[in-house]
Amino acid sequence: MPHVFKGARSTVTVHDDKLIIRHGRFKTFGGGARKEVILPLNELEDMVFEKPGFFPGFCYFRRLGASPNRTRLEAASDEYTVMLHSSQHYVQLQQAKKLIDDKQAHIEPATELEVDRMFDRIVMESSSVAFDGMYASLELTMETVTISYKRLLPSGKPNTTIISISTIDSITLSTDNAGNGLFQIHHDSQSSSSLHTGTPDLSEFRIGNINESTRFSKAKELMERLNVHYKANHKIRYDPNVDTNERKYINYPRSPLTPRSTADELREFKALLDEGIITEEEFEQKKAQLLR
Repeated sequence: MPHVFKGARSTVTVHDDKLIIRHGRFKTFGGGARKEVILPLNELEDMVFEKPGFFPGFCYFRRLGASPNRTRLEAASDEYTVMLHSSQHYVQLQQAKKLIDDKQAHIEPATELEVDRMFDRIVMESSSVAFDGMYASLELTMETVTISYKRLLPSGKPNTTIISISTIDSITLSTDNAGNGLFQIHHDSQSSSSLHTGTPDLSEFRIGNINESTRFSKAKELMERLNVHYKANHKIRYDPNVDTNERKYINYPRSPLTPRSTADELREFKALLDEGIITEEEFEQKKAQLLR
């Protein structure tokens, strides 16, 4: 039987295998949070508490691979955080933690992160994955990234930009404590194929809140993995006598895809490190997660 626990303008419903966080208008309209967030219990790593006092407290439901903590400013908008305005709210969520701990004791921990499932969906099923934001949305396939802009652009600029995965050099996601920031895709437009349209200055868009920051950080990691995967499974041959805008990709036969082992994933992240896409610290964090 589900158990419901109340925070400030949010509720947490605990089931046997998942919890459902439902938010009121303050977070959904003001902070850009989804009205309802479903989190499998085997993907919940910890519940981080800030006890209410002179300032409001909060309970942050930390997922596997997510940021280890939240500031009070971030918590106010984060869809994985329930605000606690009183001691009653704090007691309620402490009771929820005890119940969740009991249920997690009988559940096998998750063996993969959400980004792993997204990667498999794209590579194994030749599907696509979309990420939606206030200013733009991304759609990723095994070969392309499509940016669809929602805000007015300078006259003559296209509302959609398509970038070949293979031409991506690096991706930058910079945000402040409120989650506002910029998502930038750095790519070599001169060596892109006919799949690329638009201009390099259209390979970026604004991030509007902490929830978009969380979503697009997953998009960043997924694009980096797809970039490494594409380069490992394709070879690109250039004819120096052909104009750069007319260069084509030569797809050589690939061996059938098989499920990735821990060693395979480590090699992928090592390749990201060698190319300077991730830092030594990020590599060690991923290594620790995989070997855990």
